[in-house]
Amino acid sequence: MGAGVRHALIAFSSPENAYNTQLLGIGLNRCQQLGRVAPNTTKTPVVANVRGKISQIACGREHSALLVDKPDGSTHIAVCGSNAFGQVGLDTLLRRTADPPKLISFAMSDLTSLDDAMATGESPVKVQCGLDHTVVLTSRGRAFAMGWGADGQLGAGPNSATAFSRPVLVSGLEEAPLTDISSSTDFTLALTADNRLYYWGNAEYGQCMTGTKIDQVLTPIQVPFGFGRITDIAAGGCHALVLTDDGRVYSCGYGALGLGPATIATLQPTLIEGLRDIEAIFASTDRCIAIDARHRVYSWGLGNAAGRLGNGTVGTNAFEPELLDTCSLVMDSSMFALGNDIALIAN
Repeated sequence: MGAGVRHALIAFSSPENAYNTQLLGIGLNRCQQLGRVAPNTTKTPVVANVRGKISQIACGREHSALLVDKPDGSTHIAVCGSNAFGQVGLDTLLRRTADPPKLISFAMSDLTSLDDAMATGESPVKVQCGLDHTVVLTSRGRAFAMGWGADGQLGAGPNSATAFSRPVLVSGLEEAPLTDISSSTDFTLALTADNRLYYWGNAEYGQCMTGTKIDQVLTPIQVPFGFGRITDIAAGGCHALVLTDDGRVYSCGYGALGLGPATIATLQPTLIEGLRDIEAIFASTDRCIAIDARHRVYSWGLGNAAGRLGNGTVGTNAFEPELLDTCSLVMDSSMFALGNDIALIAN
């Protein structure tokens, strides 16, 4: 499952036919971000067929990306949606200047340009969508990025173009292989096997965890995180979350920090006191989710329009984590997706 800005995708397959997957899309489809040509907005699911077994889904503002295992044992990225900034890696950027402007969008397609960029034997293992960019983690612990990068989202350095329509290698991460990445808006967190935490992209709210406000981080920087071994990371909008192996969660930046109404901004990673024994964390534009070892779900954040926080209220902020009533569902973090304005839960 995956959720983005006003759209979400859910993959279905049967054990007998695991490599023929049905992809159900709901929400906006202006740029075919649901995987196929269909009405711009749909109240019933749009169904697209994918040849392969979908192991992960990521959704951005108007694009989506899938990690697909093929019957021959290979793994590829499939993409769909807007390519206005090169975020699905399938076209040049020149057509954006057309008069009148031409909408550049694609139904489900294989990201062959990534296959060309990777080394022999290298394959994608995780994909993340920001608002208008995409980041891919590979089996060699490298990260490739494409799309809009004016705030450093691509980690390509100060002299790079503002947008790339083909995957580019994120620079400055050669010292240790990456094991995880997280991105949902306009910055990325990355974790290495030896517990080093890296950051690149927009940092104007101090979410880079360096103790200072930096407008843009154009090349990855190492974050001086000193609170133990990191087991999970989550990049939100103006904030970042880090989970350590003792089940504690730290937040930094502005807004959905979970630190109470008196602390809506911090430049240093700060412990969220109301959370213990946490096993997974999720962050989106202005809200967060944490799931503990007993499968209980905690939610907090700002701008609770339409009940996005799931706490039974509408329009009220939750400055601290609140335990949600999940109707006796046993929550599995692998079956959960948090988007800008929707959360998906499977049981």
